[in-house]
Amino acid sequence: MSKPHTNRLYFGDCLDVMQEYLPDNSIDLIYLDPPFNSKRIYNAFIGGAQWVAFDDTWRWYEAVDDFDRVARLPDMAGTMEGLRWMLDESPRMAYLSYMAARLLECKRILKDTGSIYLHCDPTMSHYLKTVMDGVFGHINFRNEIIWHYQTGGAGKRWFARKHDVIFLYTKSSGYEFYPDRVLVPRTDEVIRRIKSGVKNATRAKTLYKLPMDVGTDIPALNAMDRERLGYPTQKPLKLLRRIIEASSNENGIVFDPFCGCGTTIHAAQELKRHWIGIDVCVTACEVIRDRLTTHFDSLWSDIDFVGLPIHMDDARSLAEYDPFKFEKWAASIVRGMEANKRQRGDKGIDGRGRLPIAKGKFLDVVSQVKAGSATRGHIQAFDGARREARADLGVFTCFDDKVTEGMRNAAATFGKHDDRWPVIQIFTIEDYFAGRQPDLPIAS
Repeated sequence: MSKPHTNRLYFGDCLDVMQEYLPDNSIDLIYLDPPFNSKRIYNAFIGGAQWVAFDDTWRWYEAVDDFDRVARLPDMAGTMEGLRWMLDESPRMAYLSYMAARLLECKRILKDTGSIYLHCDPTMSHYLKTVMDGVFGHINFRNEIIWHYQTGGAGKRWFARKHDVIFLYTKSSGYEFYPDRVLVPRTDEVIRRIKSGVKNATRAKTLYKLPMDVGTDIPALNAMDRERLGYPTQKPLKLLRRIIEASSNENGIVFDPFCGCGTTIHAAQELKRHWIGIDVCVTACEVIRDRLTTHFDSLWSDIDFVGLPIHMDDARSLAEYDPFKFEKWAASIVRGMEANKRQRGDKGIDGRGRLPIAKGKFLDVVSQVKAGSATRGHIQAFDGARREARADLGVFTCFDDKVTEGMRNAAATFGKHDDRWPVIQIFTIEDYFAGRQPDLPIAS
């Protein structure tokens, strides 16, 4: 059995990364906190600026390849066709197809002794459990863990929604599990009775007990929490520490395919586990890099960043040897922008974003990436693609030595949106490495 390289942070789609870099039966523990199909736009507040971290909405045409890949497998055909019959080609079906393809890869790389924790919310948990049963087998379902918290507002038309769901599945019956490592305090009343020596009040012998599948002792992070990085959907370190301690050993390999701001990686490093993380957002990878180097002084030289250029030479090499990966990266280096899930048939659009201009109001932005030569005509064609996509603004990304005066003049002819932001602007890779961002409506 080959071992993967660890202490690695990958930029890219986790499906592609798992298929290319992670061998069969090589991971001890997987935790994933993927998008929930909440139909919400999640803002981040990092470095004094607000930007859209991810738009949690889904479209069938983006996921049809995932559906076809999964539905042709004999063990999954019934599950996927049944869901499609019920949900049609809806955003929910697109999301489930996306997740099914990636969960199958998670199963492939998980050891027979390994466990997987899928973190979701009640928006899609009932459908995701069906998919997990199809992928891992209902016999390998172990827990539906309810993480209850108090943050957020009160419900006025329904009971307040105050919990997430975490599904625990294993690959076989021979999995590792160590609940005695994560004992939780008994209730205050039981502790009072134990300490006061009340006879026959309880059979409890200690102040701690084995954890249950409903957790109330780990609060969600609030806006003033010192641990908070400003990243949406950030989970507390205490939650990840409990999962990692209960289902892995020191020097085991912990994997997070949607690692966001890096809480899983942070907890794994603290607990002396090896780790692998993936995220499709450039800024998230930068947040993780800063987080690790802040908390673990000696770690910088030990981290590999794969697919995430650190210097100009890295960017030029990536553009030369893997144009598709370069396009994904370059389409994501503008804060609030995400690369397309599909790179072929994109009609001249390589990335999209929704940027906040006021409470509940956004502007749609698209981008196009050119690694090679470009002309004035490319700028004009890009504006046509922007208008066809019904986007307000467009960012044309390329290397500085490819920009001509004609291109800049062509971009200037399209004017400004609301007399504030250039409708078409040129952004260079050199700008990014110099710490500059396009002139876009990102609150600061």
